Amino acid sequence: MSTQHKELRVGQFENAKRAMYLAKELLLNNESIDVTSGTNGAPVVSRACETLVRLKYVTITDIRTETNVVDGSRRMNFVMQLTKTTDFLKLYDENETFRKQKQEEREKASVIPK
Repeated sequence: MSTQHKELRVGQFENAKRAMYLAKELLLNNESIDVTSGTNGAPVVSRACETLVRLKYVTITDIRTETNVVDGSRRMNFVMQLTKTTDFLKLYDENETFRKQKQEEREKASVIPK
């Protein structure tokens, strides 16, 4: 069995909420993932991963930086490895149910009777 993890690459202009959503979607089919970014995206990765930990979706199993030399210049990558908790699926399903209820409420509120 391979120890390679799926990777979520977060750009500097992404927001933490979107990164959290994408991380949860990847974790549905994987036990762990690597969330990576360059130097400018590191605060977004950190914020998203720490929020997922606080909400008890994941645990952080590794935090590291990687430096690669590309065409004579150094490129830094920030990597946080996340592993889902035993309650991940239960929390995910509860959140999806709540999200669908809110979406239905918004749709009903947007329909204006004549």
